[in-house]
Amino acid sequence: MNKINKKYNLKAVLPRIAIVLILFLLIGLWSALSPAFFTLNNLMLIIKQVTIYGILAIGMTFVIIAGGIDLSVGSIVAICCVFSAHYIAGDNQDNSLLVPIAVSIAMGLFWGLLNGVGVAYAKIPSFIMTMCTMLAARGIAYIYTNAKAIFFLSDRFVNIANGFLNRTLDETGKVVNFGIPYMVFYFIAAMAIGIIALECTTFGRKVYAVGGNPQAARYSGVNVKWVTCATYVISGLCAGICGFLMAARISSGNANVADGYEMTVIAAAVIGGVSMSGGIGTMTGTLIGVLIIGVITNGMDIIGVNSYFQKVLQAVIIFAAVYADGRINQKSK
Repeated sequence: MNKINKKYNLKAVLPRIAIVLILFLLIGLWSALSPAFFTLNNLMLIIKQVTIYGILAIGMTFVIIAGGIDLSVGSIVAICCVFSAHYIAGDNQDNSLLVPIAVSIAMGLFWGLLNGVGVAYAKIPSFIMTMCTMLAARGIAYIYTNAKAIFFLSDRFVNIANGFLNRTLDETGKVVNFGIPYMVFYFIAAMAIGIIALECTTFGRKVYAVGGNPQAARYSGVNVKWVTCATYVISGLCAGICGFLMAARISSGNANVADGYEMTVIAAAVIGGVSMSGGIGTMTGTLIGVLIIGVITNGMDIIGVNSYFQKVLQAVIIFAAVYADGRINQKSK
């Protein structure tokens, strides 16, 4: 019996070790190809670049582990972006920063709840429900802005995503100390909360139970519909947070933003060991998956690899990760 348990534990741990090794191998590869890669400033830049992906991936991890999928996160980011920008631009520049932030988060929660109710209570397949939401949210964003970007956002608001802690300049305006981007702190805080919520709480255990075997979870007293709905609300919340961060980061509200982000976020979760069949995965793995995607993208940019080739490589990585999931995780289930 102990031998069986050890074999099972080894089978569960090996994929996690593998993705960490892949991350370090990629860092070593890019460092060897370009001395500009392995610098403190560039490493912090990578985290800044993947912050929005990372926050979205937190919500996506909850949804996938519970046995669903959310194709609407990119569109929800877009509609939250334009609405939050509207309330801090032009004549609204004097508004409190809480106004655009609250609007964006409320908008994200609304769309997340809509997805959750549709999937959990109306029993609409998650692929169809979230695809409809994806189209509707993006369409409303275009209608609201008349397909035009919203500019002239408050500098206070823009600084939320573009500011640095302890950045110093000399008399000529040249950067003396790069400082730490605020986005790095958002990334660390969000991931810490996500890890605790999924891996250290009763709710997290219920999410695993629902994704692993909904019928058994129901017989065990778990409110499957409520837990399923809650995962989509969490995903919507994450998209709402990313909405105002995106508006601040690009200094505008644009309905085009975050197009295709859902694919990158799903890729990060799958690379991190989250099973598309539900019930298996960790937030820690998703964190590593997000960093792997960030390291690949940043490294290719530094050495001048065509951006279209990056998409091909991402497709290969997703295919390999899903194939490994089928060979390892689904067999163990």
